[in-house]
Amino acid sequence: MPSPTRPSSPPSSPSSPALPPELLLLVVDAVLPPNPLQLLPASHPATKTLLSLTRVSRATYARATRLLRERCAFVDSARRLADVLLCVPRLVPGLPAVLSLRHMTALYLSPFGPSLAADDLPTATRVRELLCEVCETLRRLVVQMPFGSLDPLDDGHLGVRRTLREGFEQLHRLEEFVCLGSYPALSVPPEGNTDVWRLWPELRRLVLFGVPMDSHWLWWDIATLPRLEHVVLARPVGLDAVNIKDEYFHKLPRDDARLGRDIKVVLMDLVYDLGVVRTERWREIDPEERMTVEVFEVPLPFYGDETPLQLVTEWARRGALDGSVWRLGGTRVRGEEAG
Repeated sequence: MPSPTRPSSPPSSPSSPALPPELLLLVVDAVLPPNPLQLLPASHPATKTLLSLTRVSRATYARATRLLRERCAFVDSARRLADVLLCVPRLVPGLPAVLSLRHMTALYLSPFGPSLAADDLPTATRVRELLCEVCETLRRLVVQMPFGSLDPLDDGHLGVRRTLREGFEQLHRLEEFVCLGSYPALSVPPEGNTDVWRLWPELRRLVLFGVPMDSHWLWWDIATLPRLEHVVLARPVGLDAVNIKDEYFHKLPRDDARLGRDIKVVLMDLVYDLGVVRTERWREIDPEERMTVEVFEVPLPFYGDETPLQLVTEWARRGALDGSVWRLGGTRVRGEEAG
């Protein structure tokens, strides 16, 4: 009796050819929105996709990790702040070494609630720790913190403001600072009476809210920061009382090299809320028009119950996160004599 024949094994399916590493890296780069300045929250599809790509292969791991540090450092709660700090020193065993989280270059930081209290010291301490970790590489910082809600007299012995200031003081390489909603009031007399943003010599672009326009130190700091070239002052206070160019150009001797640079000042507020821009003697004060002054009026919505501060803050926030705040098409203000 013939032996039964062994069933033939099914033909093996040909393995799919692997994509070259160069193509894989192009796929990783294509995940992000085309705007290279846009900061993305954890909920954004691009952030989720990059996180998944860190688990695909060694080729995608390094590139996706680097892009997460450059474009997706979005700390918008106290819990996320604590998680980021836990991950700063960690690397994945068995995978190629990559830059740690302390090498992030851009950061959105909003770990507090609607108000800052004297018992927020643990979160303030974590803010200080994070800023100290990233200070060597951080170039762009967008913060939304209720600085003005904590009265110095209520800060007491815990020193929340002092703790925050110690962290911000470390950002000596920062080039762009956007402070949303409130002025970064972190002066701690007598040892820290200087505006903290004044301490960053590389600063080029600055957004501030609620600035007292008649402050001598505001214009002194703007004039003496050697690289500052673009300033946005949102919902400024007391605009009618000052002549901007007079204040700026008379803080230093006329032959000081810092006054020879071009600088742009944008005044940002709701329509009719801004006030009058005084322009007398501008041609005499600034004959070469080194300073450009523009007015940007935030449009009013057709409906909604947001306060003026909320409206302007949200407009500036969107612009800060995608970089469009530096491309605001405001109306240029000219001196009276210039017509």
